[in-house]
Amino acid sequence: MVLTISLWASADGAVTFEQRSKAPTYANPDSHGYRFCASWVLADGTPIYSGCDPFSVQRCGQELKFDYKCCSGFEHSHQSLGGASSNPCAKLIPQFDDCPSVVEALGYKTFASYLRQMTELTRKNGSPFTIFVPMPADGEELKQIYGGSSREVGYHVVKGRIYAEQLRNGVKLESIYNNEEIEISRNSYGSVNVECIDLSQADIECQSGLIHIIRRPLVPRKGLKGWDKSSVMSLLRTNTETRDFGDDLPEQMKRDLADVNSGTKYTVTAPTSRSWSSAKSGKSRAQIEKMAASHVTKGLKCSSRIIKDAQTFTDLMGEGFQVKCETENRNEVRSIIDACGDSHRFVAKQSDMMAANGVVHMLDSPIIPSSALTLKDFMSKPECAKYQNIDKFVDDLKKCDLYMEDGEKYALIAPENEAFTWWKNYPQFRKEYELYQTDAEYRCRVARYHIVKNDGNLFDIPRFSGHTDGHRSNNKKNYLYETTYITKDNMGSKLYYHYSPVNNMKAVPLEDTSIYRTGRINVIPEMNITDVVGGRTDLSHSNNIMKISDMNNKYFKKDAPKNLFLVPTNDGWIDKRSKELGKNLISPELARYEMSAETAEMFAKLHHIPLYLWGGDIGYFPKNSVHKFMSSADVELIFWNDDKGVMRIGYDGLDKSEWPKVVQFNQHARDGMVWTLDGFLKCPEHLCPFQLEDTDIYTFFTAACLTTDLPGEVDVKNQFAKTPTDIAKRHPDQCIVIKQGEVKTTKDLFEEGGQPEHDH
Repeated sequence: MVLTISLWASADGAVTFEQRSKAPTYANPDSHGYRFCASWVLADGTPIYSGCDPFSVQRCGQELKFDYKCCSGFEHSHQSLGGASSNPCAKLIPQFDDCPSVVEALGYKTFASYLRQMTELTRKNGSPFTIFVPMPADGEELKQIYGGSSREVGYHVVKGRIYAEQLRNGVKLESIYNNEEIEISRNSYGSVNVECIDLSQADIECQSGLIHIIRRPLVPRKGLKGWDKSSVMSLLRTNTETRDFGDDLPEQMKRDLADVNSGTKYTVTAPTSRSWSSAKSGKSRAQIEKMAASHVTKGLKCSSRIIKDAQTFTDLMGEGFQVKCETENRNEVRSIIDACGDSHRFVAKQSDMMAANGVVHMLDSPIIPSSALTLKDFMSKPECAKYQNIDKFVDDLKKCDLYMEDGEKYALIAPENEAFTWWKNYPQFRKEYELYQTDAEYRCRVARYHIVKNDGNLFDIPRFSGHTDGHRSNNKKNYLYETTYITKDNMGSKLYYHYSPVNNMKAVPLEDTSIYRTGRINVIPEMNITDVVGGRTDLSHSNNIMKISDMNNKYFKKDAPKNLFLVPTNDGWIDKRSKELGKNLISPELARYEMSAETAEMFAKLHHIPLYLWGGDIGYFPKNSVHKFMSSADVELIFWNDDKGVMRIGYDGLDKSEWPKVVQFNQHARDGMVWTLDGFLKCPEHLCPFQLEDTDIYTFFTAACLTTDLPGEVDVKNQFAKTPTDIAKRHPDQCIVIKQGEVKTTKDLFEEGGQPEHDH
């Protein structure tokens, strides 16, 4: 099944993922004629039964082809049935022959000879039976397993007519050999397993029953070769090839594998006796048990279920490993790939050994789990780092004193090889990249910056406690911060160390270290946000507001990256109306913020997000996505990355034409991240009461006197014309002042010329 993911934006700006499954291609037996049926064909030419018309399936790197043959009970005939056309499957196979005769007619002479020794199968009008006939037709493998005994071969025969549609998952049939059980399982894509053996052809009728063809002979639960398949553990102990391996499993695991009443099934990939003896030589009992336990997983995994090019299984110790299936010389080959890239093949004809509570597959060599290796062991095996795609970084680790203490547990955040290309091409870290190439001391500081002590919650992602206050790196003075939150892509939750995403949701566990792979380099921040902003001349206006509002002491937390600070550049403070007139006058709002510490603080809080938004995927939002975060001013900010990848930030109620654009992401600091904007967020009036006008009020008065003969006044008539209220106020007994009204005038500061450039 091919999964197609499409991304689209709704009217409100939200992003939605659509998943559409590509319809599979089904076989079309009707196109070949009446009474034709379809099956799959493996690379070696073997047909595989499907419960319904088979559909296109990728198996072991190849798409299975469809095979069209006459349905069960019919065979080719060249006789004409009349009409314009003939039917090649017109002939009905006679069903009055006994089952051994029909089996022989199908080409299975050796197996038919065993059946003829079972008198119940040759009786006329006897009870019907269902017979599982094993391939290959020559019976050589059958003779190797059973010799000349027909009694044990009775394990292939069950009472009653059991048609293929009745062979459902979990069905258990009783064979005529000691009533031993035969278990049926079905794969998700439609094939049927009989004791983990593929069903090839089905529902071939005969007088005394029904015939199914399976790919290999079955082996009874007891009574053959001394094997006891009543449980996985008993099978391991009674098979000489796996006895030593079984004895080396942890005691509790032995008890689990022996418990057939728990309802749990297990899959064991047991190495050959010789290879296991060699691998455990010189190891302690604890190391041997850990190695043995890594070969056991939960669930029934027949080899026919392992069909993908690569899929991951998890052993009972929680460690994952990759299982591959590929086709070589028309044969399917299945292998386990360990953490160092070594391949351990399933041994042909010694896999799918089914027991009552699971299955055992034989491997040509034992798996050495990564948890059995120390970091020193891992670094001494170049193929391990190369397979994990971290060999460039590991080569640098080898040259440094890592300050790692014996007996302590650590987490290593290992940059993949491509991370160095990213670092080289990332303009903001170009200087640090060049220093890394030339300065050995700095190179080791960066290496140690990716190592932190495992305090109990760094083993794997499910154990992470969420946001933390950081983990001290092996540089002692530096902290490497870890956080978890939902990323803005279709992969869901992802872990970040500093701003480096962990690509694999599971760590590579070593004995003393958990390795997390990342596509980024964690460059050591050398400054705090205050230093970053203060050190840039193009941010001097915003730096002044930051100082006035005392953001460093009130809101930034040194050495803890809990801050995203949005900083307008100096150009962002130029009034837009000024630009339209070809001038570079600073917006009057800047002076207003600088004149009041309270207003400056509210403005700065509007541009501050107190979260772990330093780097990571923040700044790497997918196009056409919208996200919301609460600022320290309790205004929910909207981060909108448009279809061209341009990020704008605003809030509800602010016209989108006034949303500033992010011009530079991720100026990293010890206490967070700085993003620079091409403008400032206008502070809402309820936070920052603000005027852009200069208002004047003019009051008008009328003065009158009874006489011009006023003591102490000279030329009263002329003086009264100039300053009547002054004269009247000096002579209250002779004069009166009356208020006539007032006039209010408002001047636009921008029209008066705006503010010139500041000196900061």
